[in-house]
Amino acid sequence: MDDRRERQQWLEQLRDRFLGVARRRVPEDSVEDLVQDALSVVVAKGERKPDLAWCFQVLRNVIGNHYQKARTRARELHPDDVAPAAPSPTPLEALEDREFEELVEAGLGELANGGTDCERYLRALLNGGSPAAIAERERLDPAVLYRRIYRCRGKLRSILREKGVLA
Repeated sequence: MDDRRERQQWLEQLRDRFLGVARRRVPEDSVEDLVQDALSVVVAKGERKPDLAWCFQVLRNVIGNHYQKARTRARELHPDDVAPAAPSPTPLEALEDREFEELVEAGLGELANGGTDCERYLRALLNGGSPAAIAERERLDPAVLYRRIYRCRGKLRSILREKGVLA
């Protein structure tokens, strides 16, 4: 009986934490439904106290699914609302874009001189590579690659800031 009570208290605490997170990420009218969906997955796992990080990953996935379904519904309701093609840039905008590309290239060069893999990861992304494909090619767990890319982007941002670019 004590185990069941302890699990119930843990689930109530988890629900409160889920509500706090969900309220910051979805409209108020969807919060309770999404939290209940996430909790049902946690309860279905059957463990007494599943890993907390896994529980929040479940909530993240439920919220992501919510937004994906909303986008799909919006496309089905309004198929004619296709985004118009972007106008071609003015000569000044094209020049600014080219200058920015040169600054990014210089920043990537500095990353390469730093002896890290950042330049290789970011260049692969700039060339259209998907993180999953890059992780496979590098023989890395995708989660590890995502963390590395996050840190690499921060390094590139600081290099660009030093050059006067607000990135």
